[in-house]
Amino acid sequence: MDLQLERPLPTPSELTAPFWAAAREHRLVRPVCDDCTRSFFTPQLICPHCLGEKWSYQTSTGRGSIYSSTIVHRPPSPALPAPYELAIVDIDEGWQLLTNIVTTEGTPTPIGTRVEVAWVEIDENWTFPAFHATDTEDLPR
Repeated sequence: MDLQLERPLPTPSELTAPFWAAAREHRLVRPVCDDCTRSFFTPQLICPHCLGEKWSYQTSTGRGSIYSSTIVHRPPSPALPAPYELAIVDIDEGWQLLTNIVTTEGTPTPIGTRVEVAWVEIDENWTFPAFHATDTEDLPR
């Protein structure tokens, strides 16, 4: 008997639905506060920097650098393929995103490596932002 496991997927809320809709269009967006103009992530009711109550999604360049990364060998769900690389990326507009790195060769991507967004199509309804290294000639082999 084959057991088919379903990949865990996000449950969009009123705050996060625009993020996922933009991802389906291959656009990386982030909340930007109308008062202090700073970017932040994850979407929340008030700006974590100035407590401003008005913000809007703006398109990101999708470029940044690795802040931290690790290889996950035991995923939280058996439906997720392992190993995979999980990283915190410092996005150039001043926010951070916890994401997958798609160019992993079994070792974590070095801190400071430049990366850019790459889109992972899960199915017809879900597209996830992931990242890949842009300066691969500098990576250890």
